[in-house]
Amino acid sequence: MAYFFRGRNQQRAQRSQQQGLTQVLPETIWVNDPLPSGVPPEGSVVVTISRQFGSGGAEIGRIVARESALDYVDHEIIDEVARRLGVNAQHVEHHDEQTSGTVGHILEALQSSNPFAINYSTLFGPTPSPTQSRDGAYLHLTQKVVMEVATRGNSVIIGRGGQFLLHNSPRTLHIYVFAPLAYRIENVMHHFQLPHEKAVQLIERRDYEIDGYLHHNYGSDGHQPNLYHLLINTSLFSFELAARLVREALPLAKTIG
Repeated sequence: MAYFFRGRNQQRAQRSQQQGLTQVLPETIWVNDPLPSGVPPEGSVVVTISRQFGSGGAEIGRIVARESALDYVDHEIIDEVARRLGVNAQHVEHHDEQTSGTVGHILEALQSSNPFAINYSTLFGPTPSPTQSRDGAYLHLTQKVVMEVATRGNSVIIGRGGQFLLHNSPRTLHIYVFAPLAYRIENVMHHFQLPHEKAVQLIERRDYEIDGYLHHNYGSDGHQPNLYHLLINTSLFSFELAARLVREALPLAKTIG
């Protein structure tokens, strides 16, 4: 999958923002490292899947990607961000989709002798604060990798604010996968082999982290229905049936302008 992220960067196209919601980092900060357009080629499609923890969104994404010959992109984003920062992927994974102020390991990369980290740290001005540097670097690189994936097209992107970054992109289908808490608890208990209390604690923690990450970086927790084309309750639809609904919508997605 590594080759998938190593294309030549394109000039970022002007992207419309939903009123009061999307808060991408200021353009002036990243003038030397613009984001790609995020516009998939004609005839291709991009699917973003936002999900409640324990609702099965990632599993549905895998089925859609496998059965529709699309690239599935989830933890590959973590791996690529870590590669570009020159850190172990575990350092990035530990703080993936979490709130500001928790990515301390990224500062080590910015202060190291890694050539990329040195060049990147100059984007923050002469005296950046540690929090600004590490949070800004991680967020911008995550955004850049997501936009690169979308620009290549024919991909399923899991999480990472894709519903905001690509909200107005053509040929891009936004899915939200959710389920009642009781269903999510049972799913997490089964998937992670956890007792009920531990499953509840894990769900509460991940809900807080993901909602905080989105709200801090995009001004919204992502629960608004108007951000999506299709909302799926997996307590009513099996993962296979949910994936079929998404697949049936792909031809229509290619007509989104």
